[in-house]
Amino acid sequence: MWMLRRGRLARQHLTPRDQLSKPRLLHATARAPNKLTRASDRVSIEWTATTTQSAASASAPSSSFHHIWLRDNCQCPQCVHPSNRQKLHSSADVSTASLLKAETAELVNNGKQLQIRWAPGSLLRLGHRRPNDDNDDNAGHHETLFDLTWLRANDPALAARRRDALLKPLLWTADDFTRSKQDVQYDDFMSESGQGLRTALRQLRDYGLAFIRNAPTTRDTEVERIAERFGCIRHTFYGPSWNVKSMPDAKNIAYTSLDLGLHMDLMYFEAPPGLQLLHSLKNSVTGGASIFLDSFKAASILKATNPEAYRALLEIPVTFHYINDGRHMHFRRPTIVENDANEPLMVYYAPPFQGPLECSPDDVARFYPAFQAFADIMRDPALTYKMMMRPGDCMVFANRRVLHGREEFDAASGERHLKGAYVDWDDFKDRLRVVGTE
Repeated sequence: MWMLRRGRLARQHLTPRDQLSKPRLLHATARAPNKLTRASDRVSIEWTATTTQSAASASAPSSSFHHIWLRDNCQCPQCVHPSNRQKLHSSADVSTASLLKAETAELVNNGKQLQIRWAPGSLLRLGHRRPNDDNDDNAGHHETLFDLTWLRANDPALAARRRDALLKPLLWTADDFTRSKQDVQYDDFMSESGQGLRTALRQLRDYGLAFIRNAPTTRDTEVERIAERFGCIRHTFYGPSWNVKSMPDAKNIAYTSLDLGLHMDLMYFEAPPGLQLLHSLKNSVTGGASIFLDSFKAASILKATNPEAYRALLEIPVTFHYINDGRHMHFRRPTIVENDANEPLMVYYAPPFQGPLECSPDDVARFYPAFQAFADIMRDPALTYKMMMRPGDCMVFANRRVLHGREEFDAASGERHLKGAYVDWDDFKDRLRVVGTE
């Protein structure tokens, strides 16, 4: 049993409300102009003017940009195609630091832009450009012009941190999620206004779990329509969508009435789907409650209370396989994968599909106690959110964060029929950036 205070972990980045919008725009209070400082291989800008800036980078008083980075990221039409926005040279084409020279670098247009004039030979090769289609003058110079707002938004020292803050999850217990969840009505979710979709996207971003209510039950492919609001349907050997109901001689434990412990789907794939959807078409059985758990919360507890076990689950790969129905799927990966900030980025947990460990005896001895400690944390009822699905409910969850399961039900007491589909995480993040931050 873990001894930490139960409840939401302290947030060190953006507040939940901050996360519901694009980076907020602030204005610095100082009236002095931005200050440009040059060095032999870089330029630095001291952000002192009333230049618009993002809240996520407001705490950084200055930014430094290496010449190679600036030349590589020139946004002129000869370096970035005007219509398709694709780079017309490779990063390998930029001259090395010893050859790359910025003859001039100055703030222009009332201090709103940085203009750089490069000495001849700033690119080793022309890449996809035609020699007569660039902005080089007759002497081979090239000019680059950056908006300062673009530079600040893309400060290489801060850009990744801002993106991580935008997607930073809110770790939850059952009580946390009960207080915070925002269910979405099907009609709102499908409406052209996009408001229902935005709410669902933000729920998935923050909690990894969202519910859409009162979806039609007359079409068994309705889950595909819902899934396509998040992105392209991920086709697997189950098809574009699939049934979950009790059947004889089932090829998967999900197709029985047995208790289905907490797990994630398709962990034996090299790239398991990021989102899973389950749409309830019929549910009149006794029992069969759906259960969910935030594996990131459980992992954070394990890290705080048993760091050696946590480290073992980071380092020792688990074998996942599926051998049935003429198929043999196999992949090895650690139970927990971290991001650059040493926080859980993905969890891979599917006990029914674990194969024999492929590691040394010493790692076997490390793995089993660590895995048992992780499982013990996940048995705490305080972490488990439980609900009975009604016909018309559609649950959507992050398949590499939120564990899902089902309690045993009496198959003779009625009918229970769910329809499922998958969407890749990249498609979800695309929708989140385009729609969810509007």
